[in-house]
Amino acid sequence: MVKFLLIVLALGVSCAHHENLDISPSEVNGDWRTLYIVADNVEKVAEGGSLRAYFQHMECGDECQELKIIFNVKLDSECQTHTVVGQKHEDGRYTTDYSGRNYFHVLKKTDDIIFFHNVNVDESGKETNVILVAGKREDLNKAQKQELRKLAEEYNIPNENTQHLVPTDTCNQ
Repeated sequence: MVKFLLIVLALGVSCAHHENLDISPSEVNGDWRTLYIVADNVEKVAEGGSLRAYFQHMECGDECQELKIIFNVKLDSECQTHTVVGQKHEDGRYTTDYSGRNYFHVLKKTDDIIFFHNVNVDESGKETNVILVAGKREDLNKAQKQELRKLAEEYNIPNENTQHLVPTDTCNQ
């Protein structure tokens, strides 16, 4: 029970940082790739880490009450394709199961960039805060990189944990 209350408290605190942005199928449906990822538990997003997700495709169902994400994870240099479907809740957050329980939402969006915040709670109860930037191009502009640094700081994630994933994405070529 104490572990559950701590998770609820942590999620409540992370909710207080930003309001959740709604997304529509026209903004989301299509091919995407992971541009950057930053996490407070770097092992989870390092090469071979279970949360180092290389996005391929996103698609909304039921007016984005469901968000399907198809992505690859490289384990032992082998690309493994996964599909998760996040279910949207009243607070605007999506939940899904992958490498534990995940609670994610959109922090910021443009026509070709989406910033996500995810709290992953693994099987042992360890929480990992992740900011993942998905895009329809290969990089962020200077202002967007600054925004990523600012978001990482707001979530108490060291900026040195930021990783540019495009150069290591051999799964989507």
